[in-house]
Amino acid sequence: MICQVCGVEAPTRKVTFHQNIGALVMRFHQSMDGQLCKRCIHKTFWRMTAINLVVGWWGVISFIVTPFFTINNVVYYALSARLPPPAKDAKAPELDARALERLGGVADRLVDRLNRGEPFEVVVPQIAQLAGVTPGQVVLFVRGLLAASKEEPAS
Repeated sequence: MICQVCGVEAPTRKVTFHQNIGALVMRFHQSMDGQLCKRCIHKTFWRMTAINLVVGWWGVISFIVTPFFTINNVVYYALSARLPPPAKDAKAPELDARALERLGGVADRLVDRLNRGEPFEVVVPQIAQLAGVTPGQVVLFVRGLLAASKEEPAS
């Protein structure tokens, strides 16, 4: 699939990382929830967990929640250990004219399957293979269809 942080087409895993900054009587919380590639999982884990360990404890509530956030981060990071890294030359997919033409031929089938509630992660690779494009190009095509449907005035 496509990494939600860097946009490359690579194996991804659903993760949720939390960061907490304690400030005596208040706290600042941030989270990252999404499908990330191994490289972005690594960067996000270390950035957010390091902040937890250094400044996450300073506050009454923060003193209690920071250990839970840190354990959560470690669990998601450990579960992602076997995820293969993106290829060194991996880049974000592009919808060129050739891909649009091929996807246009299977658009009705794609929309029908998604409207029937078939899982996105099952439909995308199958449609990609059928159309002769990459799964990332199918994802971009679906995003474009969704954006276009939001722009159309209701009749």
